[in-house]
Amino acid sequence: MINHLRRLPWNAENGGNAFVTPGDGIVNGIADAMEASMLLTAQEDAKRATALAEDPYVSLAELRVAVKYLAHAVAEAVKVAELRGERLPTTDVATALGEALSVSLRHEP
Repeated sequence: MINHLRRLPWNAENGGNAFVTPGDGIVNGIADAMEASMLLTAQEDAKRATALAEDPYVSLAELRVAVKYLAHAVAEAVKVAELRGERLPTTDVATALGEALSVSLRHEP
């Protein structure tokens, strides 16, 4: 049954994964907004880290803080990618891609 549930980007009260039935409900909307916020924060942290890396006067302490935030941002982006990947219809997509690739390879000159 868990295969048909959406894993949420936050933990349940017991610290484990939280799940919801997929759909257009409030919880799914909050989860979508949270995923979008996580990605936006990751983009902003990447811009800040790039700016610091290009600053010839940046201190080692500032770079350490930037790396810490950037590592957190990467972890959050990976989490969003995993969550979204879990929602992809892998069997049907993989089959369709395989068939399309097979057909296209047969038609090469």
